[in-house]
Amino acid sequence: MKHVSVDAIMVTSNELIRYLTGFTGSESILLLSRKEVRLIVDSRYTEQARLECKDTVTTECVKKIDGAVQTFLEKGWRKIGFDPDNLTVSQKEIFDKAGSFKLIELPNTINTLRVKKDAVELKLMRKAARISSDAFLEIINDVKVGDREEEIALHLEYVIKKKGAEAVPFPIIVVSGVRGALPHGSASNKKIERGDFVTIDFGSVYGGYCSDETCTVVIGKPQSRQKRIYQVVKNAQDEAISVIKEGIKMKEIDAAARRVVEQAGLGRYFRHGTGHGVGLAVHEDPRVAPEQESRAEKDMVFTIEPGVYIPGWGGVRIEDMVRVKRDGCELLSSVNKELLSI
Repeated sequence: MKHVSVDAIMVTSNELIRYLTGFTGSESILLLSRKEVRLIVDSRYTEQARLECKDTVTTECVKKIDGAVQTFLEKGWRKIGFDPDNLTVSQKEIFDKAGSFKLIELPNTINTLRVKKDAVELKLMRKAARISSDAFLEIINDVKVGDREEEIALHLEYVIKKKGAEAVPFPIIVVSGVRGALPHGSASNKKIERGDFVTIDFGSVYGGYCSDETCTVVIGKPQSRQKRIYQVVKNAQDEAISVIKEGIKMKEIDAAARRVVEQAGLGRYFRHGTGHGVGLAVHEDPRVAPEQESRAEKDMVFTIEPGVYIPGWGGVRIEDMVRVKRDGCELLSSVNKELLSI
């Protein structure tokens, strides 16, 4: 607040509100001043907020934006910092029309509060990763020719929740055969065929914290091209993981993976960054991608997930979550990433 010279900060991101207060509801506005922490909710969440947020002033209001405006006026706050990534244009217009105060865009500093995980957060993330990895290992050998992608996704989600997850952090991705060229393709009614690569991207939520992991398996005996491309992706992931340590630039981790894929002549098929942060959101800072100058810090958690996606043929992605240590990293996801034939 001192750095950006504001009277108060308004937080509208559900994940950041939970991080700062413990509130798990999906509709609220958090106001932070030097003297108090005020959570504005509607009547659906009043009791929940009072139970979850012991050191927070809870204000009930029919419309949370009206409650925020009223608070600004009552407190005489003139400059309100806000995160532009989590406020809609229409919401900002309402605030602008209220007058007598000004919204000031905050730098990215507020979003980086969550990038380093403490011991409690790491414990929850290890549990989330273990749940989803164990669930994958339980169902994968049951996958067979004729199964539909959406059936596999539904079965895996059921087992993840049965093992104790609160939810899955995103719709489970299952793509097979030529559909493997879709990095984020939705599970469809396509049937699994013999010889298919099947890429499964999955995770769980435990204690509010997410996990994210991707495995690619082959149905039957792999062809030589499949083995070659899979090994390229695996080598790229291994190389990226091997360079991770406190202080290394994110772009250098990305470059380590990308270099392996490019040297194999497949660079044009690696069409996304090497990784992303994971926490209360399944995609958050930091980013592991070209031109990312930020450096790895101890207890950051992010994914390493190189991939090759060839239109008309298929694709491979291999993904694990890692925690940065002073000299190396800890692997949080636990499925062995050697090529599995089923």
